Amino acid sequence: MSVKGAVTGRAAFNRKDLTGQRFGRLIAGESVSVMGKTQQKLYYKCECDCGGEAFAMAQSLRRGATLSCGCLQRERASAASKRHGMSHTSIHNTWMTMLQRCNDPKSDSFSRYGGRGITVCERWHTFENFFEDMGLPPQKGMTLDRFPNNDGNYEPENVRWATAKEQANNRRSSRLLEFNGETLTVAEWEDRQGFRRGLIHTRLYMGWTPERAITQKPLFDQTD
Repeated sequence: MSVKGAVTGRAAFNRKDLTGQRFGRLIAGESVSVMGKTQQKLYYKCECDCGGEAFAMAQSLRRGATLSCGCLQRERASAASKRHGMSHTSIHNTWMTMLQRCNDPKSDSFSRYGGRGITVCERWHTFENFFEDMGLPPQKGMTLDRFPNNDGNYEPENVRWATAKEQANNRRSSRLLEFNGETLTVAEWEDRQGFRRGLIHTRLYMGWTPERAITQKPLFDQTD
């Protein structure tokens, strides 16, 4: 992603300015537009009551998904650790990693999770609730998998324990598409057509037919 400056044009159309508003421990400051794979997303540089800073997506602020620079999650995690006695266990580390990738802009994985609008449901902000719903992995090596909707949020109805093979099969690029008598994965169709990775999946998510998603060239590639 690359910062493009203040939001202008269609990306800013009919958007309410959040500057100066409070969201939990955060006060929204300067806004910037960040270019994602298919569209611009509005972010705010926020000041936290603890003195820290957070770079939060406008949508996450409005939904209440981002309420601090990360200090709130750390405090909750610390309090939960004292209650349940499971701190430093693998299941607790899994829970912490899930929160960080969705809520902490400083996380290396944030751009692929929180930066895409993926959130953790309010119930799972408390470890005991997460552990009650998910329990321990049925077998060693299993990890959290958002299923059936790989673009959905972390919530009880959309998360399972999955093996590495199941995770791979659930990736956006592994979806099978049939066109013109040939069946390939989304990634294989993108390679065949010379498209950037993720383009066909985004088009399908927007309601395009498989034929149109596979055959229509991106606007910047089209010629008169």
